[in-house]
Amino acid sequence: LLLGYSLPAITSMVVVSLYNIFSSIFIGHGVGALAITGLAVTFPFMNLLLAVCMLVAIGGATVCSLELGAKRPERAALVLGHTVVLSLFFAVIFALLSLLFLDPILILFGASGDTLGYARDYMEIILWGGPTGMLMIALSHSLRASGYPAKSMLISLFSVAANIILTPIFIFILHWGTRGAGIATVLSKIMALVLLLLHFKNP
Repeated sequence: LLLGYSLPAITSMVVVSLYNIFSSIFIGHGVGALAITGLAVTFPFMNLLLAVCMLVAIGGATVCSLELGAKRPERAALVLGHTVVLSLFFAVIFALLSLLFLDPILILFGASGDTLGYARDYMEIILWGGPTGMLMIALSHSLRASGYPAKSMLISLFSVAANIILTPIFIFILHWGTRGAGIATVLSKIMALVLLLLHFKNP
């Protein structure tokens, strides 16, 4: 049981880390060195957003798992509903506050006049797509907690694969720069979210 749940989770984390490497390579070759520096400035911001995601995702998944273990599926469904609502609520609040003070926050994290534009272009897209990303992460954890760790892993892998395919298209062919990398990330999460919603609609 431990291996059945831990190995898919570890695999997902490794693949997501590999995507960050590929993303840096694409941006470095397609946009330039300053763009990589601008992207690096956003990493603390991204970690903060991820922390907010995990607050809801792991908490909701844990309670959902407890309710399923106690043979109370109707309460587990209620927890899932609360997880969805809280994910959207926190994502919208986080995005609005961040967009209002985006430049000062990025400067606080180390952006300069040369890199601020690249960092802003990327984070604006990520923040606008924040509700989608947060809901996707929350449902992915709930899917794993409800007894489908392998399926959760496969959907995460699909999202990363879509991201790796879309990013070079948007950067090298459409020349959208760091904004294109952000759009690819949001679109890949939307595709994964559709699969997750289909599962919970017809489990």
